[in-house]
Amino acid sequence: MDIKFVSSDEVKELSLYLQKMNAEKSSHIGFCGEQSEEIYNSLMNDFSDLKIEDSFAVAWDQSKMIGAMGLDVDLGSGTADIWGPFVTDGNADTAQALWEKVLLKIPQEIKSCSFFVNKDNRFAKKFAMQNDAQYSGRDMVLNITRSTFTAEAMNASEKIGEEYHDSFARLHDEAFPKTYFNSGTILNRVSNHNNLLVIKEGKSKIKGYVYIEANPDHDEGNIEYIAVSEEFRGQGIGKRLLTDALKKFFSYPSIDEVTICVSCENAAAINLYKAAGFKEKYVLDSYDLTM
Repeated sequence: MDIKFVSSDEVKELSLYLQKMNAEKSSHIGFCGEQSEEIYNSLMNDFSDLKIEDSFAVAWDQSKMIGAMGLDVDLGSGTADIWGPFVTDGNADTAQALWEKVLLKIPQEIKSCSFFVNKDNRFAKKFAMQNDAQYSGRDMVLNITRSTFTAEAMNASEKIGEEYHDSFARLHDEAFPKTYFNSGTILNRVSNHNNLLVIKEGKSKIKGYVYIEANPDHDEGNIEYIAVSEEFRGQGIGKRLLTDALKKFFSYPSIDEVTICVSCENAAAINLYKAAGFKEKYVLDSYDLTM
């Protein structure tokens, strides 16, 4: 067995390997995508603050790829998301060797790493715990398809204006104090395909918001965040935001499925999504490791 960092001309092969491994619940990792084209695009364009050649270690048996592990490094937040371990034969020694390889490249700015593992991926969960990662919670991924979505006629929300930025920032940072995108990051990510939709209250205040990212080139859409201010809850605002988000997604002919991830402890949100037609896709367990 030979373990080395992936080269740029091996990323397509790596993407096909990750697609194959992530198709099975027993080896599924939440951070990784499910289609090779999507995975390839992420690895090449939106993966880590490090070069891809310094981010992913691959195990080879002669010319056959048998394992992989990567670190999606965010230097600004001092965190890294762990893609893996992916090991074809479930060999714990291979997983450990991959881990020791990627650790050689981890910057000193990184203070914590996170595993996001399918609840049925016992191999990865055992690996995380054996390397001192601590269980930190369980999330549910739900999805809805175009064929099961029923749209309402009128839009209740609209794209955010600059005068509502402060109100959005307060609500987001209160609702999601420890998350991968802070309010400033979201505002910077808004684009033609990434939309921050709000329901307004007056000239500078919002009742709630939903932030969505569409990727029509890879036929997918993700609802990243949705929140309603406490004083406006119980008025159906969450459902209206959710409906508008889905209408936006399904305006793209190529997008037939939308996913959302929510804490399993958030029963109210899960009920909201299921009422809108979402179905449970899989459940993921989180493990955090302090470096």
